[in-house]
Amino acid sequence: METYKPPHIEPSFEPSAAQLERDQELRRRNRLYIYLPIGFACFLAIVIVVIILIGLFAPGITGTEAFIAAVADIIVILWIIPMIALLSIFPIGYVAYMVNRRNKRKLNPQTGPMAYRSRIQVLLWRVQYFIERTETKTTEYAPKVAEPVTRFNGILAYLEAWLNILIRPFKGSNSHDRNGTGTQ
Repeated sequence: METYKPPHIEPSFEPSAAQLERDQELRRRNRLYIYLPIGFACFLAIVIVVIILIGLFAPGITGTEAFIAAVADIIVILWIIPMIALLSIFPIGYVAYMVNRRNKRKLNPQTGPMAYRSRIQVLLWRVQYFIERTETKTTEYAPKVAEPVTRFNGILAYLEAWLNILIRPFKGSNSHDRNGTGTQ
């Protein structure tokens, strides 16, 4: 059985010389500023792991534990520094966002009761409205729900008291002196 090969279709678009030049510049830039640093970081990580393994499995060398601890400390420090820089970007970005938003507000001012209200403020107002509505319904329905429960508990208390009155003559008392000695 033969497989059918579709005919080769020539692309209808030919990039211009400027586009090809930009593509070459982009590839050169990616190689220099993306692939080279990532490759260097991977090479450095492999070298550090190999050094740790050599230090770990080298027999009879004194200070192996200190060496491994020092390399581990260096690794931690080298990871902490970029993380601090990355985490400091978020508050700076938030402040820049708020300043940009404030500047946009000046260009396009809003009017009405919802002017300049944040989503959090609107959400909190909705939660407050829900709580107030729930409180109103609770004060309306609580007596209606509590009345049958209270009535049932009253009936139970009445039956218990009535049963105690009926059984009292048949029970012995623990408070009287059985021996006649004055002690219980």
